[in-house]
Amino acid sequence: MPVATMPTIMQTTDANEDSRSTSSTLVNGEHRTDAEPTRANNTTNQSAVRHGFDQDVFEEDIIRFLYFSEKRHDTNAKPLSIVRPPLQDWRLRERVKTVSGLLVICLNIGTDPPDVVKTNPCAKLECWIDPFLVIPQKSLETIGKHLHVQYENINSRTRFKLSLDPSVEETKKLCCQTRRNAKDERILFHYNGHGVPKPTTSGEIWVFNRNYTQYIPVSLFDLQSWLGSPVIYVWDCSSAGNIVNAFNRFAEQRDNEAMRLSGNQRQRSPSPPQQPQDPTASATSTPPPASSWRDCIQLAACGPYETLPMNPDLPADVFTSCLTTPIEMSLRWVIMRNPLLTANISMDMVSKLPGCAKERRTPLGELNWIFTAVTDTIAWCVLQDQPDLFKRLFRQDLMVASMFRNFLLADRIMRSYQCTPMSTPKLPDTHDHPIWQAWDLAVDMCLFQLPQLLAAENGGPPFQYQPSTFFAEQLTAFEVWLAEGAVNPTIPEQLPIVLQVLLSQVHRLRALILLSRFLDLGPWAVNAALSVGIFPYVLKLLQSPAAELKPVLVFIWARILAVDRSCQTDLLKDHGYAYFINILTPNNAMLSIPHVSEHRAMSAFILSVFCTNFRLGQQACLRGNMISACLAHVKDPDPLLRQWVCLCLAQVWMNNSEGKAAAVAENGHEKLCIMLTDSVPEVRASAMYALGTFLGDLNKTEQIMNIEHNIAIASLIAMADASPIVRNEFVIALSHIVHQAGPDKFLLAASQTMDEDQRQQAQQQPHQRKPNNGRGAVPTRTMTAMLTDYRASVDPHHQHHAIGAPASASATTTSYESVYAVIWKALLNLSVDPYPDVARSAAAVVDHINAMLLATPTIGDYATLVVRDVLKQQQPSLTGDHHDRAESPVPPTTLTSTMPTAAVSTFAAKASAAKHASAAPPSHTPVRPTKLTRSVSLASTLRTIYQFGNSQPDPTSTSAVRPHHQDPASADIDPSLPPVSTSIQEPSLPLASDFFDWSCEYFTEPQMRAAESDEPGSVVYTQRKWRRNRNERILLECNQTKSKAGTSRWEDQLITMFNETEATQLLFHQYEPHLVAADAYNYLVVWDWKTGTPLNVIDNHNPFQSRITDMKFINEDDVAILMTGSDDGVVRLYKDYDQEKPILVSSWRALKDMEKTHSRQSGLVCEWHQGRGTLFTGGDARQIKVWDAQQELCVMDISTKSSTCVTSLTSDQISGNILIAGFGDGVIGVYDRRLRSTSALVQRWEEHQSWVTGIHLQRDGNRELISGGYGGDIKIWDIRESQSIRTIRAHTDAEMTSLAVHDHCQVIVSAADDQVIKYWNIDGTPLTTVRPSTGFLNQKGPTTRSLTFHPNLMVVAASSDDGNVTLYGPSS
Repeated sequence: MPVATMPTIMQTTDANEDSRSTSSTLVNGEHRTDAEPTRANNTTNQSAVRHGFDQDVFEEDIIRFLYFSEKRHDTNAKPLSIVRPPLQDWRLRERVKTVSGLLVICLNIGTDPPDVVKTNPCAKLECWIDPFLVIPQKSLETIGKHLHVQYENINSRTRFKLSLDPSVEETKKLCCQTRRNAKDERILFHYNGHGVPKPTTSGEIWVFNRNYTQYIPVSLFDLQSWLGSPVIYVWDCSSAGNIVNAFNRFAEQRDNEAMRLSGNQRQRSPSPPQQPQDPTASATSTPPPASSWRDCIQLAACGPYETLPMNPDLPADVFTSCLTTPIEMSLRWVIMRNPLLTANISMDMVSKLPGCAKERRTPLGELNWIFTAVTDTIAWCVLQDQPDLFKRLFRQDLMVASMFRNFLLADRIMRSYQCTPMSTPKLPDTHDHPIWQAWDLAVDMCLFQLPQLLAAENGGPPFQYQPSTFFAEQLTAFEVWLAEGAVNPTIPEQLPIVLQVLLSQVHRLRALILLSRFLDLGPWAVNAALSVGIFPYVLKLLQSPAAELKPVLVFIWARILAVDRSCQTDLLKDHGYAYFINILTPNNAMLSIPHVSEHRAMSAFILSVFCTNFRLGQQACLRGNMISACLAHVKDPDPLLRQWVCLCLAQVWMNNSEGKAAAVAENGHEKLCIMLTDSVPEVRASAMYALGTFLGDLNKTEQIMNIEHNIAIASLIAMADASPIVRNEFVIALSHIVHQAGPDKFLLAASQTMDEDQRQQAQQQPHQRKPNNGRGAVPTRTMTAMLTDYRASVDPHHQHHAIGAPASASATTTSYESVYAVIWKALLNLSVDPYPDVARSAAAVVDHINAMLLATPTIGDYATLVVRDVLKQQQPSLTGDHHDRAESPVPPTTLTSTMPTAAVSTFAAKASAAKHASAAPPSHTPVRPTKLTRSVSLASTLRTIYQFGNSQPDPTSTSAVRPHHQDPASADIDPSLPPVSTSIQEPSLPLASDFFDWSCEYFTEPQMRAAESDEPGSVVYTQRKWRRNRNERILLECNQTKSKAGTSRWEDQLITMFNETEATQLLFHQYEPHLVAADAYNYLVVWDWKTGTPLNVIDNHNPFQSRITDMKFINEDDVAILMTGSDDGVVRLYKDYDQEKPILVSSWRALKDMEKTHSRQSGLVCEWHQGRGTLFTGGDARQIKVWDAQQELCVMDISTKSSTCVTSLTSDQISGNILIAGFGDGVIGVYDRRLRSTSALVQRWEEHQSWVTGIHLQRDGNRELISGGYGGDIKIWDIRESQSIRTIRAHTDAEMTSLAVHDHCQVIVSAADDQVIKYWNIDGTPLTTVRPSTGFLNQKGPTTRSLTFHPNLMVVAASSDDGNVTLYGPSS
């Protein structure tokens, strides 16, 4: 385990003595002969910035733009796996109707029941009729007609029958007849028992005999049999709770008996003989269960032991009045509670309230509208935890919904008279809900105007009714909640009121805007809106031509479809989809809409969901010319619109030949191919996704086949894309071609590639083609003959090739086969992609082809022979020392010149692991296990032939523990004739893409609110504010100490950390106490350098014979990302690098065409510019690539104009336009990226005679440019001068191995292979010489491998070849 120790013994010497002993001299010092003028001139120069950079304007931001921190990097373009609350079933799957009603009135006017003692005076009105004004029979009929009219006002479609003072026989007859007429629909049964005794506790209600001389009981059990189910019962009588309790008891008995009989019947029925199962049989053989008796609904006026109110100011049927005439009952009750209102308002005036209940602009209609909103809101609030019950009672049946809304009023009024109404199902308490106060205010405002309204109707002075402000005030309350209270996912009580406001044209736009803000809160808000019943309203509004509603309706529909995609049929019905096609179509009418591109993007999203797996939707969109509308926006400036027109096109033509034909007619595929170079990665991935869905048409014609081939070739540009999501979509697109092309095409391509590879190996390594263990290599003539026979059996045109023909002749293929060969090689390349997801996808396709290859006679045997031959050839070359490969890599075996250098095969690597295990070095020398990774070499493409015991490690895992002491494969693998196994689990092709689902998540995220990082008080905001303050403190500390660093002796050893292995690269974080050390085994050790504690160990997963050559930090001002560069040209970025499980954010091959141009190789060197988000990569290549981190694209290739490798890169951190590179032959080039690539070289210096060890341009101070050569010389430059300003002979008798320059102070540190570290002032003054030593009596110390300064603090880190990392600082 890495450990830290206290400072060890070191040797320091006086500066003068050091100067004499090393013969270090300052030469070329401003071309002066005397020392004093030189020093004076140097002091003068220190006050001015070098290179003319003082003319540039640069604004320093503590927190700059954060790169590689987008959603695509956090999720890898995979849909979130977070388990969200299930989508509530907001649809009314079974809309039950109350088609019939039976109104049973038992009054027996003039005769009071024996068990009721009435007060005097007493309540006497029934249905607002005084029964004693006329003869009893006429009064009874009038009351019955009034009750009939009141119920019809609630629902005019329900057919009601009256039963006035009935007998038992009449009651049974009407009940049975009503059930027959209603069939399976709901029946309303209203029972008024004011003229009969109270119901009994045993479950009996009372009617009369034929002569009205006796009260006859009717059992509820019999009544249930007559009426059946479903029924809604209204019990208006004293002790009505007895009915409810007995009814529920009987209903439970009936349901239990029905279940028992059903179970017995299933047990007695013989089991039928087993038949082939039909998936539709089970759904039709079992009859649907009958409606449960317990599903019946009951509304009762009072509890079991309560008597109805007898207040003479109230009607006798106050419960019925609340249920059937709620507005009049409310007005009367308000007047009764407020005696002051009786001064100018009488009870008779209430019944004369002007207007109609269905006209919302009239006083009566407005009150009815407000009452509906209030009771809906109360029900919604108390039943939020029971959404199914809310839907059943208040949405499923119009009659039931009205009755229950009115029941809430009855509950409130009757509780004030010591009666507690009951219901089944039981509702929570609603009588004291706060929103009743808003209803009381609306009633008061209406009553206040009532005298003037009635006077105006009677010929008095005209009076204009002032509408209520109820809805405007509730919308304001909703707006306040959205602004202040929408932090937690709690549903506001105003949501049902917003639903009612949509009915008003006056408030509709405001309500829709507030609704859109609510839906923007997330999926939970969409669920709430759908549950409350918003969908029918917004669906109906699609028929509105109002232009001002279009933006908000598009937003609302995008939010709904992002959460629930089951609305396709609804959009198809009534042509609702055409609303969005019209918005998407370019026309002048849409130019008046602000942010029109964003709304068109939402329309494209809506239409794409409409077409997803919905053939009727695809056809409807094709008829609406949606493809033309989408293609018109492929060059729109808004990237969101460009992304979604691509995805919309993909969903339109997916598995739809008509859609593809329409796209071909408009050259849609060509326009999408152009978008593969878009500046936004999501747009490029969307275009690739669309092209992938375009490929693989089963009904192929010659034209379609040519188009697919052209698309495949044009898509090859994605291989150089830095974004993993683009490359992954490219692999998925190729999988469609592999799936549809058939096995023969790619088997030919694979066999041809094998043949070419074998011929190339035979030419490059003829000395290895020797017999091994009595088995020689496969003769080329035999191979060619086998392949020729196979190809001839597949394609007759191959028959003209002679056995043993030249490679050019045997490799001749048709144009189609050339395309398949290119695709095959691209898949091989992608199967070793540095990003695990891409490599895994490509490997699945390659394995699919390999499986077919092995299963093919002749060619499978050939493949087996080839692999065995390759194993024999490559195994001996892997037994050398691991460290030798850094200087002299093994000659590569590549499939094409454009492919990356191939590593050894998986099989050979495993064999090498066994060899290394048997010849392991002594235990005190840490040894890394041999890397086992996929390769584009021949053998790894057939990795599934052999089933070895040790499996290849998963490239996706980043272990936090380095396996220093894990033994490689202990058993020596005999590559001669291992058993062949072809039991391969073939992947399912074509591969499925998650990109569309991931893209849809954009519309479930808040868009109207600021990001969390910009919200004061949020966790992210607070963390960033803390980091900013910390950064400022560190910069202040730097400013206080940097002035003394250039004159201090750097002899304080702060801490020594034992890294276990030699650290070849070191990197300090600017603000965190992190020091990252990369070793020769491609592991990264993250240290807390203040405490000496190792925080994490990261496996960089380099291929075999590859090493880490550079490291940088990205986004250091905030949450940093660690970037590594390897000599295979790959860049990897790690988030949470100091945590136990670091996350690979991205990786790509940043440098290709790498070649050996020097005895040493620099690998990949990088320079990062945070301000512009630019990454410069160079190394063993003739070009320096400029990558834009935001675009994730190479935006420029700068020609180095050098024949040697780039050894070091640095750039100005102001504008990022000037780039300086050091080369292996000592040349230094200055490049201006504003010029063309071929003419970007603006300055060239050739003063160094050998390898440029390092070059650095300071970020602060005088912005000095310092370089160091392998020959030991350090030079200071000005890019405007043709030669160096100053030269320091730092190491005259040794080779400089490392150089570091502090960004803020005038200090340089260098190290050579003579075990000496030297510190210099930039003016050439030697500061300190350090000779690290360890062991007994300060024997000769180790060689320093790497040096690095802390970017801000006065600390330098040095790593040595004994595994120690030592930190030094200036003396106090």
